[in-house]
Amino acid sequence: MRQADRIRPTSTSMVRVVDLDYLPSDQYWRLCHKVDWGNVSTSPSSSVVFSFQDAGGVTTSASLTMRLARNAVISVHGTLPDETRGQFRGENTFFSGFIPGISGIPNVEAKTARRVVLKACSFGDPNVYLRNVLNLLSLEQIEQIQGWLAPLLGEVKINVSFDEDKDFNISAEAELKGSTVPLELLGTGYLQLIQIFCYIFLFKTKILLVDEPDIHLHPSVQEALPSVLSGIAESQNLKIVLSTHSPFIVRGAPVASNVVWLDNGDIVSSDKSLVEMALGWGAFGKKIIVIAEDVKNDFLKKLIKQWPEIDRAVSVLPGRGYKHLPKKEEAEELRQALGGQFKILVHRDRDSLTDGEVADLIASYASEGVGLWLTEQSDLEADFCSPAFISSLTGESVEQCQQWLSEVLSSKATPISDKFASQRKSHNQEIYSEGGSPTNDQVWEMLQTKPFKGANGKYVYNQLKNKIGQNRFSDQTVLSLEGHNELAPSLKTALEALLN
Repeated sequence: MRQADRIRPTSTSMVRVVDLDYLPSDQYWRLCHKVDWGNVSTSPSSSVVFSFQDAGGVTTSASLTMRLARNAVISVHGTLPDETRGQFRGENTFFSGFIPGISGIPNVEAKTARRVVLKACSFGDPNVYLRNVLNLLSLEQIEQIQGWLAPLLGEVKINVSFDEDKDFNISAEAELKGSTVPLELLGTGYLQLIQIFCYIFLFKTKILLVDEPDIHLHPSVQEALPSVLSGIAESQNLKIVLSTHSPFIVRGAPVASNVVWLDNGDIVSSDKSLVEMALGWGAFGKKIIVIAEDVKNDFLKKLIKQWPEIDRAVSVLPGRGYKHLPKKEEAEELRQALGGQFKILVHRDRDSLTDGEVADLIASYASEGVGLWLTEQSDLEADFCSPAFISSLTGESVEQCQQWLSEVLSSKATPISDKFASQRKSHNQEIYSEGGSPTNDQVWEMLQTKPFKGANGKYVYNQLKNKIGQNRFSDQTVLSLEGHNELAPSLKTALEALLN
């Protein structure tokens, strides 16, 4: 921002908004974090401190505080020691520049005054003026941009032409892979990177702010981009600050990079590996990681979405079967490896476990920030086979839906019994490796008090598809139904216990 020229070693100045070369929003008084700027010394303001270190290791700081003033004026108070003045001053130099992103460009672009181009780019309209931006650059600068693009997207040559005496519109083409295409037909990833690199020369900034450069870029390009930007920062003597939700960007960040996880303005972590893991798992900004038993977890996610406040705090990771679920000690190690930033809830299907076995398993996971949740019925699918849910889904009476369920349980008694026996064999091997397990008959008798009477929910679910008809009862109709009765209240209880 060139208005730094107005700041004397220690001073307060009034800057008119119309005089600013760079303004990210017309509602400039809302630039403060969470609150609006005020107009007295005790009211909210925006402050920044820049620290510089010379070759001898001596550190000097410049500071700037901005707040509201009357009549579209910004009150600027700051310190600008003589040692730092050269970093901020310059008729055609901006100390910082912000890149908000790009999405395609128009087919035609008329030549526009440089001042208009700069204003438009700072207001977030760079896609409308990209040809004008390129036209303002020298041939050497465009060749440098081509060099930066090469390791990311391959060799590309950018040709820009405009004859002041003959042309009204700027012509721009790109040569790549043996063909020439108009600039507007380049992929958005190309256009986005060209825009980012153009800003470096257009504004000649000391700090470049890039908002989510991963948008429109292939993951392999995302991972390579931080190294290219690091090289640019070193060669152009500038600092680059970028925001991202991409684990590929974080993974590609050079060792010397500062990686910071921000949540609502607060620093959560500066551990690169933790940030990368959180992003990769979709757990960025979450509080609980639910480790699911199965790879397919659409039904688990649907259950959690019943409670929006909880859903916003939860990330679900797919599993590989109950035999691969983390034990208590492994869940604790995972939580510690994640810096204690997340609570861990392990999901397991109940299958044919008895109430006592379920209670013992849950108790075995009791630990700070770690828990185990077992389904109330045999598995997740069973929740969606209840007569009340099917009634909401099909519009049929609860009695009719109960009849469908009863018919499946009675007509498929043999395969249901065989599945139960298979599950009990696995449970006995896991829990009673030294013997002492209850007999299958004893467990079967216990399960007759349950709504499914020992039947496997996945099996019943698939049988109901055939009985009711998949146009009425299918994965798609089940997962899309809203406004039904609450399912799996014990899951809500388990999640709330970890959140509190």
